[in-house]
Amino acid sequence: MAKRYDYMDWLRVISIFVVVGIHVCSKVINTGSPADWEWQFANAIDSALRWCVPVFFMLSGALLLTRHPDEPVGDFLKRRLAKALIPLVFWSAVYTAYNVYELGESYTWQEMIKLFLSDDVYYHLWFMYVIIGLYLMAPFLRILVHHMTQKTFLYFLVFWFIFSGLLPFAPKYFDFEPAITAGLFEPYIGYFMLGAYLFYYPIPKNRLPHLALLALAGYLVTVFGTLSLTRQYGEFDDFYYEHYRPNTLAITLFIYVGFRHLAGKIGRNRWITRMSNATLGIYIIHPLLQVYLHKFFNINENTGSVLIGLPLTWLLLFFLSFLIIRLMQKIPVVRQIVP
Repeated sequence: MAKRYDYMDWLRVISIFVVVGIHVCSKVINTGSPADWEWQFANAIDSALRWCVPVFFMLSGALLLTRHPDEPVGDFLKRRLAKALIPLVFWSAVYTAYNVYELGESYTWQEMIKLFLSDDVYYHLWFMYVIIGLYLMAPFLRILVHHMTQKTFLYFLVFWFIFSGLLPFAPKYFDFEPAITAGLFEPYIGYFMLGAYLFYYPIPKNRLPHLALLALAGYLVTVFGTLSLTRQYGEFDDFYYEHYRPNTLAITLFIYVGFRHLAGKIGRNRWITRMSNATLGIYIIHPLLQVYLHKFFNINENTGSVLIGLPLTWLLLFFLSFLIIRLMQKIPVVRQIVP
């Protein structure tokens, strides 16, 4: 059994809580106007939360890429892919049924298969496809991790930052598309590898104040950059919300490194462990609960006012999702779809 790190459990739970918050805030941001205080309130909160998905990839990299590389590829893939593919297939079917019966969509079998293969069933399921791709790459990336020097590792991460973090600014602000694009250096592999790098080469604690300043700068860039672009284009522009922008990377590094240095101070908590084990299920199910909280109970981000409805919906969604997943995990067959 792999070693369990308590600080990672805490970080994983806080990250999934933040994911739920993003999906509540997004309802305000996607339907409102930057002229409204509600939009600016939601943008101010959402801009502080964009680190959560990168942290998930970093945690996976820290746990998977630092294990001994001699583990048979087949054994690794069999265990890991089962935990991702079975839930993906089942919940894709559930969300396809939702699209049909609630949204009035109509699909042929061929169209349903195409939706599944092209990551178009429901907006949040993209994460499952990325994690499956990283699992497929993990046995080979693990060999690199175990044989690279720190200097070589840093070169890898610098190239990732250039391709995925900086080059996208060229078409956004300078109206040209570089021949070498982020697609040639997939952005989430960088976070996967960064988690392994920080596991082996942790950033010293005395660098935390510097990271905090960078994180604050990243937050302000996200808030005002998003506001500026949205006003400029007349519709919501999520350029600075992307997970691999430098502003998001700065916040992510501060959060991750900060928790890493809390490792000796954060103890094991049984509820945190249970929630940590339920994060994938919470991620998959909470958008569905969000819809039905509104439909049956008229609870959403605007209930009363955004100041009340947003945190109320956020908390209810998180804890209801956890309770449902916790119950499902106690049923032997059902637990396969919420591992």
